[in-house]
Amino acid sequence: MVKLILWVLGLTLVVLSIAIIVQPQLARTISERLNETGYTISAWARIAIGLILLLIADTRAWNVLFNALGVLVVLAGAYMLHIGFERSKALAIKISGGNETFLRILGAIGVLLGLMLLSAS
Repeated sequence: MVKLILWVLGLTLVVLSIAIIVQPQLARTISERLNETGYTISAWARIAIGLILLLIADTRAWNVLFNALGVLVVLAGAYMLHIGFERSKALAIKISGGNETFLRILGAIGVLLGLMLLSAS
């Protein structure tokens, strides 16, 4: 069951990240359509992914990388919950409305995280 959850999270993250790399305006569309329920789910998903990365760090060769990324992802999710829906949505729209190269770099980081989750299983 844990492997299935890791595969679903990893594949979802890879697919969405590749879609943002191919079409950066998708990030703005997602940011504008985000409601409070989706916002809460995405924040908790970040926390869960970060905790998974922290839990599997000891079993991987690059444990420092897994630990660092796990901490960063947990902090990103906690920060989303801390600042609230309106401020977080405004920040997401501001970031997604920016440079397309920056969005593609963020998409590449998402692909990396997704592949790390897939390698965890």
